Amino acid sequence: MLTEVLAVNWIILYFVYGQVFFITGLVTGLQWRRGSHLELARPLPWLAAFGLSHGLNEWGYIFIPLQALYLSDWIVRLMVVGHLLLLAVSFLFLFQFGVELTLLRVPRLRWLRAIPGLVFLVWMLAVLVRGTLARDPLNVLVAIGDGWSRYFLSLPGSILAGLGLLHQARQVRDMDLPQIANYLIGAALAFCVYGLFGGLVVPTAPIFPANWVNYSLLDKTVHLPAPVFRSLCGLAMAFFIVRSLNIFQVETDRRLAEMERAQTLVAERERIGRDLHDGIIQNIYAAGLTLEEIRYLIDEDPFRARQRIQVVMKDLDRIIQDIRRYIFDLRALEQVCELESVLRTLVRDLRLDTLLEVDLEVKGQRCCWLDSRAIGEITQIAREALSNVVKHSRASHVMMQLEYLGDSTRLTIADNGRGMDPHSPNLNLHHGQGITNMRHRALSLGGELELDTRPGQGLVLTLTIPCASQEQAAEVQGGNPWD
Repeated sequence: MLTEVLAVNWIILYFVYGQVFFITGLVTGLQWRRGSHLELARPLPWLAAFGLSHGLNEWGYIFIPLQALYLSDWIVRLMVVGHLLLLAVSFLFLFQFGVELTLLRVPRLRWLRAIPGLVFLVWMLAVLVRGTLARDPLNVLVAIGDGWSRYFLSLPGSILAGLGLLHQARQVRDMDLPQIANYLIGAALAFCVYGLFGGLVVPTAPIFPANWVNYSLLDKTVHLPAPVFRSLCGLAMAFFIVRSLNIFQVETDRRLAEMERAQTLVAERERIGRDLHDGIIQNIYAAGLTLEEIRYLIDEDPFRARQRIQVVMKDLDRIIQDIRRYIFDLRALEQVCELESVLRTLVRDLRLDTLLEVDLEVKGQRCCWLDSRAIGEITQIAREALSNVVKHSRASHVMMQLEYLGDSTRLTIADNGRGMDPHSPNLNLHHGQGITNMRHRALSLGGELELDTRPGQGLVLTLTIPCASQEQAAEVQGGNPWD
C-alpha cells in the first residue's frame, strides 16, 4: 500500500526530495563566512553549489513531464539532455567538496583538486561516444549517463565528504565544542549512506553493475523507491549540516570576546598609566625631593634631618601600601572578569547544545575579590543548576543574573519550567545529589544557596557569596610592607 501511495504521489516525493537539498545548499551559502579562519569554511561553497543544483535537478523530474504536455518533442528531448547534464554537474560539486575536505588533511597534494573536473570531462566524453556509436534510445542513454555520473562522481564524492567531515569533527572536538562535533559526525554518516543509495543504486541500464543493482532490485527487496531513501539522507544532511554551521557563530562570539578583551586591556593600560603618574609616581617624586633636602640638612641640622627621614619613611610606607592595594584591585578585577567570561561561555554552550533560550545579565559594579577556587565553585554550581534545568524542568527560557551588591556577590538562575513542591521530601532525590552538592559548595565559600519553587511556576536558585574584605585580601598576601 505504501508503494502505491508513493507511486501516485510521486510529484510530492520529488518535490520534497528537491526541497531538502535546495534548502541545504541555500542555508549553507547564507551561513558561509568568507573571512572565517576555520578550515571547514573553505570547502563550503562547493557544498552549497551541490545542494542548490541537485535540488533543481530533482525538481526537473516534475517540471519536464509537465512541460512535455505543451512543448514540441525536440524541445523536450533537449530539456532531458540538459537535465542529465545538471545531474552530473551537481555530483561534480559534491566530488569537489569531498576533495577540498581531503586537501585540508594533505595540503601538499594540491593536484587532487583537478580530479573531479577531469572525471566530469571523461563522463561527458563517454556519454557522447556511447550515444554516437551504440545509437541507444534517448531514455536508455540517459539511464546510462545517470548511472555513470553516480558511479564516477557521486559515490567517491560522498565517501570523501564523509571522511573529511569526520576529520573536521575531531578538530572541532579539540576546540571544546563536542555538540558541534557530534553534528559533524552525523553529517558524515548521512553522506556515506547517501553514497550507497545515491551512488550505487541507479536506474536500470545495459551496463555493469546497473543491470544488477538498480531501482528495480530495490523495489523488489524493500518495496520502496530509491528517492525515499535519498530524501531521508537529504533530511539528515540538512539537519546536521545546518546545526554544524553554528560553529561560525561560535567563532564570531569568540572573536568579539577577544576584541572586547583587547579593548579592555588597552583601556586598563591607559588607566593604570594615569593612576601611576598622578598618584604613586608623584608621591615617589616628592619623597625624592625631600631626601634631596635632607642631604643638605645632615651637616647643618642633624636633628631636623632625622625628623625628615622619619617623615620620608612614613611616606614610603604609605606608598608601598598604596601599590599593594592597587595590585589587589587589579587582581580582583581580573578574577571577576574571569567569572563573567566563564558564565558567558556556559550560557553560549547551553544555547548551542539545546533549544533553550538562555540570557545572562550582569548588574552592579565589580566589588569582590574572588580567588580561583571560589570561581571554580561558583562555576560548578552554575553548571549543575543549568544541567538540572535541561534534565528535569522542561523549561523554554532560563535567566541567569550576576549581581554585585557591594558586600556580596549574588548569582540567580531562574527558569519557567514545571517547578516542584517545595515541601516535597524528594526534592533532592529528584535531582540526585546535585542540590546537596551545590549547598556544600556554597557553604565552603561561606555563602548560602536558596531554592524558590512552586508547581508550574518554575524554579529560582539564588547563590549569595560574601565579598572578601580588603583586610582579608591583605592577610592572604601577607608580609611586611618593607619586605
